[in-house]
Amino acid sequence: MYEIAFKNKVGLFFLDKLKDAEKLPPELEGQYRLGLDRHLETMQTAVSLTSSLSATTRDFAIFKFLKPFPHTPSDVDALIFPSQGEYTKIVNHLLDHGYFKIGACPSQTVVYDLRGGYEGMDKRTVGGKEGGKYYIDLYNNVSASHVIYVNKETLADQIITVNPGKGSIQTLSPVADLVVILAHSIIPEELFTLNDYYTTLYYLDLMSKSDLDRLYNLFAQNCILKCGKLSLSLVGKIHQQVHGFIPDKLDYILQNFYVNEKELLNINIKSLPYRYSISALLWVLAERMKERKGLQSIATQAVCTANPRMAKWVIYNLIFRRMRETY
Repeated sequence: MYEIAFKNKVGLFFLDKLKDAEKLPPELEGQYRLGLDRHLETMQTAVSLTSSLSATTRDFAIFKFLKPFPHTPSDVDALIFPSQGEYTKIVNHLLDHGYFKIGACPSQTVVYDLRGGYEGMDKRTVGGKEGGKYYIDLYNNVSASHVIYVNKETLADQIITVNPGKGSIQTLSPVADLVVILAHSIIPEELFTLNDYYTTLYYLDLMSKSDLDRLYNLFAQNCILKCGKLSLSLVGKIHQQVHGFIPDKLDYILQNFYVNEKELLNINIKSLPYRYSISALLWVLAERMKERKGLQSIATQAVCTANPRMAKWVIYNLIFRRMRETY
């Protein structure tokens, strides 16, 4: 069960529940301690990053990070809203104040919080971030390589500040963060996990009817309605299969997407994580191309892929993502 939970990115959540019930097996106590330490240290990285970024800009949000349960992310993701020129200045400010640059690509800059010490730093740009805790991805767009899957301008008015117990973290509202999380599960990850499932249910439970309408509108505004329909249908199918019903708020949002009971019954979930089909990915990308930035970014990706080196990297990643069991 722990192996299944780990693959679904809820390993620490599972162990924490066992610990609360006084049923944690001795063989898993070490994993629990390591996971809890990683969770707490990564949270501190997010708190420290919020403080450091606030010294130079208020236009940022740590996103795809906070969860309604203890978890062990591989890094902290931060979205920087200002233009490319300002983005570069903000990154340089961090590098002058306790952070180390590991690498960069079209969509992001990877930095390391030097709280972790130079001796613990993993400088690999591929397959790196050993142990998590201190690694940060600074995004200039909500993108994977060149492909922008959510326009950051549509999220700019959704910045909030929360206090998870270790200090303040500036992040996105549940409505905005959920859109990014579910879009990210398809582009680029191509996997839907129990982490996505529980996060979705928790966020929906927090939302009012107007929030649910705003959620739908944000998917529509970014031309990723198919993404919302696919991912939320999976949540509905799993909940219906396990509990025998669909929660009212989930049912309401599914009706907005025109999902009926027959469509849910036709979803075949053999195991979790659930791997989205290639046709589903293409379906989502095709809709995204109806929006100007989406079209431009996908076209840029296509042009760059004409470079043999980039083409090899893209093909490798597509094959790797189709074969992996988790991420």
